Amino acid sequence: MKRSRLVGLFVALIVVMAFASNSCATKLKLLAAYQPNFIFNVGITDVFKKNLAEISGGKIQIQQFGPDVVPTFEQFQPTQAGVFDINFTHPTYHAGNFGLGILMDITKFDPTKRRETGLFDVMDKAYNKVGIKVIALPPVSPYHYITKEALSGEKPSFKGLKLRSNPTLQNVVLELGGSPVTMSGGNVYTSLQKGVIDGAAWTLVGVKDFKWNEVAKYMVRPTFGSITMMLMMNLDKYNSLSDDEKKWIDEAGKKTELDSLAFFNGKIDSEIKYLEDKGMEYTEMNADDAKNVNIYFNDGIVKMSQKLVGDEALKFKKLAEEKGMLQ
Repeated sequence: MKRSRLVGLFVALIVVMAFASNSCATKLKLLAAYQPNFIFNVGITDVFKKNLAEISGGKIQIQQFGPDVVPTFEQFQPTQAGVFDINFTHPTYHAGNFGLGILMDITKFDPTKRRETGLFDVMDKAYNKVGIKVIALPPVSPYHYITKEALSGEKPSFKGLKLRSNPTLQNVVLELGGSPVTMSGGNVYTSLQKGVIDGAAWTLVGVKDFKWNEVAKYMVRPTFGSITMMLMMNLDKYNSLSDDEKKWIDEAGKKTELDSLAFFNGKIDSEIKYLEDKGMEYTEMNADDAKNVNIYFNDGIVKMSQKLVGDEALKFKKLAEEKGMLQ
């Protein structure tokens, strides 16, 4: 009987200690632009949470919310105001609030060199001015187009075609002679099926998840540009943390950039093979368009950013160019 009571007391003590430890943990609210099972969350937010838990020894805990709580394009201000502590997003979603972050997409796909050349610090300091701390700039993938029909090979490559786009891709579509149609990824399948659009741009990961291969037969080459996501934090909240907590978050952000690069590189290879196995074929841009597609992409983003933040955009581009970091 005594042994039973001692065991019971021991278990109770362990539970109390665990609760006390848990209650002492710093808890942060993370708002994500995508649903939890979307590949960008799997490859970045899940990785960041894992890294932060390991680096902090469980002393920082994250509760995640998604676009069902705050719509994707409306998440900047709640983060800026401190309603949420961290936001996982793409800079184009808050370009209307602050338009410098989209310029990361014109830089080379190397998170280590982005930090070594000072590009990361420039971006962080710029966001600090609007109450935001940049935690990480995780790379995902280059872009490619998928189309229902093969391209003619003539210039311009997209003449007469309607292509799903977004603001950072619009200049590419226009320069290649197409008509950009802004829509979310979730609407592309039906739009391709019904002939509303003739093709769509997306990263080299994601077409499989959307099952666009069922309604489009071709992958356009070359690939172009890149997409870089952003993990950002309310600056006041970041500054309120202890030095150790700040260090843990910074280290987790830096590690997540490298981990996400490896994750998505692996996913690209397996996804392209999957699409090939499902019968998708390749179609080529006109040779002149292929040579200039990255220029079209970069120019479009710089012009868009310049309209939003003025000379800051040109200074960032100049720095990237001087450091050999323009793609």
